[in-house]
Amino acid sequence: MNPTAAVLVAAREALHTRTPVVLIHLVSARGVDGEEPGLRAWYTDAEGLTGSVHNSKVDAVVAREAASVLVSGHPQMITLGTDGTEATRRDSEYVRVFLDVVVATPRLLIVGAGHIAQPLANISSVLGFETVVVDERADFANRHRFPAADEVFACPIEAFLEDYAIDDRTFVVLVTRAHRFDEAALRLLLGSPAPYIGMIGSRRRVHVVYKTLLGEGFRTDQFERVFAPIGLDIGAKTPAEIALAISAELINVRRHGRGSHLSIGDFRLGQHGGS
Repeated sequence: MNPTAAVLVAAREALHTRTPVVLIHLVSARGVDGEEPGLRAWYTDAEGLTGSVHNSKVDAVVAREAASVLVSGHPQMITLGTDGTEATRRDSEYVRVFLDVVVATPRLLIVGAGHIAQPLANISSVLGFETVVVDERADFANRHRFPAADEVFACPIEAFLEDYAIDDRTFVVLVTRAHRFDEAALRLLLGSPAPYIGMIGSRRRVHVVYKTLLGEGFRTDQFERVFAPIGLDIGAKTPAEIALAISAELINVRRHGRGSHLSIGDFRLGQHGGS
């Protein structure tokens, strides 16, 4: 397998497992023999740099810059001398390298398939989220009711959450039919890396859930990513309006916006926009 094909295979595998990866392209070179432009290497947090751009000194700098790109999420172009130091295209020897970060599509996991979940799934699909719906009721969780969702699961919620791989690009919305289901789901989600866990319910109901879970030994800092009551404060009343408020909050969190949250700020330490 040629180097370019190997990089592409690795990139596909990384995306399949939702692992962020930096693809490293040699754009141009001067005064360097045998260095043809093209896809040369890739970088992940787990494996570091795989493949080679030029030599060990250049590769070491590329690996360091790739780690930075992975954190920032912004592609970067760098120009290096053959000794790994910064160079320009006026120099007699250099390699010019483009670092392109590829991350998995953000995913929205909707727990509960009721009247709010339907418009929410439609809106999140339009917003570019990979949308997953789960509910134990097959007459609610099905393709007929959720044609825009990427996946729909009709199975016990707790069993599903125990096995489902939630990563730091998985946003979760709890809109189940009963308080006890939301509480059970939240109990399983508090230790996950999900950047957003939204839970439907009144402030009184939310306080009851928090009090119960704190009494079980969960820490207040584990509630930092929990947004409950859910949504931005837009005065939403109907299921579609509530779905819109939830979608707005998802974007607000993802893009670091300044919208006013409905959630109880005491349990979201350090979050912006809380009330």
